[in-house]
Amino acid sequence: MNRATGLLKTLPILCILSGVASAAVPVGSVVMYSDGRVEKLLSYGNGELLWEDDRKRQFLRSANPIIPVLSRIDFLSRKGYSQSIAEGNPYAIETLPVGTRVNFTVLRENHSGGRSTRNWECRRLGSRQEEVLGVMRELGLFDCERFIIQRKTWQKHFRESRQFSYSRDLGLVIEMHRKTRKRATKWKLVSIVPPEKATYKRLSEKVRKLRAAR
Repeated sequence: MNRATGLLKTLPILCILSGVASAAVPVGSVVMYSDGRVEKLLSYGNGELLWEDDRKRQFLRSANPIIPVLSRIDFLSRKGYSQSIAEGNPYAIETLPVGTRVNFTVLRENHSGGRSTRNWECRRLGSRQEEVLGVMRELGLFDCERFIIQRKTWQKHFRESRQFSYSRDLGLVIEMHRKTRKRATKWKLVSIVPPEKATYKRLSEKVRKLRAAR
């Protein structure tokens, strides 16, 4: 199946996949975040969502919010990487008790040929009601940590952490706090533009205001 094909273009409700509900915004919608990122939903299929930003970089994401980006590719340079689950079951996080740790390993393959593995440990922390773009929604709360294991001592060494909230009915991460060994960043969802309103003029004005406010 061609992932870039316009799948389910008029269907606003996506399936429940292995316990992870994802009612995503319609294909063609544009979302904007407080850090200046702007992405358009190109397609949805097989539990995966294909997004493209305004720099022509494409990101394939799972409907399961704890799974890292499945692939990233720069449309112009064709550079990027793909990732797949090599070990563990990240989908179990929705069926296990709140606070239970779920471990899984991701295999990253760079388009240049390099390969590496990444270890993740995630928890579902519960949920809360919060107003999102003027509507009260129930948000799932998660935290994840990426680490490496030192071969000689088998000790875990921190690489990054992610604490975030996720809206099932939108199929979007609402707010993200990310830390690495060198810096901390955060962002939140600030706008969703439906396909019928995503004109060049409207988007240009919203993007200009968004980035001017940073």
